[in-house]
Amino acid sequence: MISTKVLVVGAGIAGLSAACLLQEAGITDVVILEASDRIGGRIHTVMLGDDGMPIEMGANWIHGCSLDNSVFAIADQIGAITPYRLINRASSRFMREDGSEIERETVLKAYYMYKTVEREMHDMMRQLKAESGKQQFIPLNHYRRLLEKERDLQKTDNNIEDIIRVHNALLNYVRFHEGNELEEVAWEGGSMWAIPEGGDVHLPYGYHQVLQYLVRKLPVNLVKLNSAVVKIAYGGNVRNKKVHVNTTNGEQYETDHVVITCSIGYLKKHCNSLFEPPLHMEKVRTINSMGMGRVNKIFLQFESPVTSPSFKNIVFAWNDTDVKQDKSAWFKRIFGFDQVFTKDNTILGWVAGEGAEYMEDLSDEEIGNTCVKILKQFMGRADLPRLKAIRVSRWCSNPYTLGSYSHQTARLTPGEQEDLARPVRCPLSKKPLLMFAGEALVNACTQGARDSGLRAASSIIQHYTTSKL
Repeated sequence: MISTKVLVVGAGIAGLSAACLLQEAGITDVVILEASDRIGGRIHTVMLGDDGMPIEMGANWIHGCSLDNSVFAIADQIGAITPYRLINRASSRFMREDGSEIERETVLKAYYMYKTVEREMHDMMRQLKAESGKQQFIPLNHYRRLLEKERDLQKTDNNIEDIIRVHNALLNYVRFHEGNELEEVAWEGGSMWAIPEGGDVHLPYGYHQVLQYLVRKLPVNLVKLNSAVVKIAYGGNVRNKKVHVNTTNGEQYETDHVVITCSIGYLKKHCNSLFEPPLHMEKVRTINSMGMGRVNKIFLQFESPVTSPSFKNIVFAWNDTDVKQDKSAWFKRIFGFDQVFTKDNTILGWVAGEGAEYMEDLSDEEIGNTCVKILKQFMGRADLPRLKAIRVSRWCSNPYTLGSYSHQTARLTPGEQEDLARPVRCPLSKKPLLMFAGEALVNACTQGARDSGLRAASSIIQHYTTSKL
């Protein structure tokens, strides 16, 4: 039996942030158990090619360029955001299936209609809240219906077919931005994301710089890799009750507090067997009501640049995006390809929903061949440079994430995520035994994950601070 004061499950940004704050507060008897063979969780920076510039298989941007954003503050402090590059999707080229580009005026008209529908969604949520007295969740498939109504008002427009194509592309954008098929996702507010203003910034030399900053604050060997947790036993009413944690490699830990930073996808599959006794039914209900997104990335590196001379992002304005559970049509969930600004010969494709999950069963070679064929079609080019390398994420089948990032659903009720974040305490001593952390608790991407880890650590620190008063 290995004894420790605090045990953190998961070495993503939430777990590392929690451990750092505990160390700073003088609680140094901490162990992080990480199931995989690396730190970072869904932050996964890797190399592609020999130019020394990395790519991101997971988290891609810092959302909200403000010092109020705890991740942006670290990146700014360590100089990781230089050169500074905000994503600008407004400059993207919307391409038809016949290889021609949709005129800018038509794109802007279709985009204005899309933003009108977004405002209608917001108004609908405010109205429902006023009628019921509480916030409501609205499924995003309303987007499609409202866009169809908006287009009915414009059906005499000579460019209506191109407007439909642009809307098909924008709905694919919503799928990958929000994390899943429209029928699966619901909004509680203007978007499910609670992020600061300021736009989205890319870290040119890699998100792993933020992780390295945190790891340098921790003692060597504090993180135990390849240590998947299979049981967390926390029951009993004994005043000084310990929590016992077992791993797949046979290690047993005795600890006072456990900070759990597993993805909501992992918890959905394993929460019934992971905890002893079972979690309270309200926490289980929240875990089951949350959605785990299906989004993947496709990096294509060519012998020479593909999007030159403009180097603008390419958006696929499909005639239709109906997949109909047809795995062979997975590519219709590709929104388009972004130019990787640190690699002029590399582009990044985004695929979401059913297409993202179906794609994972294919080989990299099959995916690459399909993408090259589609690029030739939409760009109207038969002379694309030779495909040199491909790198594909597979978050849905990753056994420790079981998806990309969380999303709200119509099954949730307002406040449930906050309830999940509240510590499980010993009934007698009120000691916080189990604390949950991670992006799923706050809908705020990496900064939300970090902040939730800091809050979990703070609840432990406060327990000992107030107990001495």
